[in-house]
Amino acid sequence: MKKSNLTILIFILLIIISAIIYFTNKSGTLKKELRDFAIADTSTVDKIFMVNKVNQQVTLEKINGDWMVNGKFNARKDAINVLLKTLFRMDVKSPVSKSSFDNVVKNLAAQSTKVEIYQNKNLVKTIYVGGPTQDNYGTYMMLENSSTPFIIHIPGFAGYLTTRFFVEESLWRATNIFNYKFQEISEITVEQPVKPENGFKIKSSNNQYDIMPLDNKIPKMNFDEALVKEYISRFKNINFEYLATEIKQSKKDSVLASVPYFIISVKDVNGKNNTVKTFLRPADGLLDDDGKPYEFDPDRLYAQLINGDFVIIQYYVFDPLFRTYKEFLKK
Repeated sequence: MKKSNLTILIFILLIIISAIIYFTNKSGTLKKELRDFAIADTSTVDKIFMVNKVNQQVTLEKINGDWMVNGKFNARKDAINVLLKTLFRMDVKSPVSKSSFDNVVKNLAAQSTKVEIYQNKNLVKTIYVGGPTQDNYGTYMMLENSSTPFIIHIPGFAGYLTTRFFVEESLWRATNIFNYKFQEISEITVEQPVKPENGFKIKSSNNQYDIMPLDNKIPKMNFDEALVKEYISRFKNINFEYLATEIKQSKKDSVLASVPYFIISVKDVNGKNNTVKTFLRPADGLLDDDGKPYEFDPDRLYAQLINGDFVIIQYYVFDPLFRTYKEFLKK
């Protein structure tokens, strides 16, 4: 009897163990499928191609260590980092419910953004990124060659991920105008065309510094080296606010035909020049604290970059660079 009971007990245990193994393997397979959206090692990602249903597209590619936009412009480091972190951290929140399954599939077919991810120049994953869930805490996504969409989220993040997969070239572009380390600068030239006596040139070489007026009528005077060095250090992380793409060409031509406010040029130690021309921007009805109209915008200017781009810049960013020769003189 005892032997019979023992046999039955062993048989039951074997059934339980088999069931555990079966369901563990089954759930493990499902779990792998569910988590197959994420990229485990984003350090080897070297290209991301995205295209939406109206054929707007962008290619982000790592070239010689730097991320580029469509092979033409440096990419915004912050946006690249957010995208890579998203690809690494995103996970399945839940499958799509049966009641909404058909609509989600149709919406993904009509409105999604196709995202191709490459590692070491090889295509490793293609994801279709759709819109947010009704509560905005998840994002509908589906893998290529799959017929099953899922709700994707980032654990601990309250929001949806659609907006991180944008395709506008102008939004991916880095906004840097000047971004130099101190030792990378050999010359800085600052012109103020309406007041040429304010113009100056700074030279830096082997820890030796010099500053001279651009106007021959202005005598060269003793200068404060500390002020010159502090000014050189300002040319780091100087950015434009946004591309002025909404401005009509006729207005742009009118601005560029006017006298610049300041012209700032930087030459690096390799002899490469970078110049920005700035222009006063009409106030367009802005009023001061007394209710009187400003002649010019008190916060922003127009600027033309060396590549011809027409952008909006802020006084807050550029005021430290708008200096005159006399400001560097030793007191």
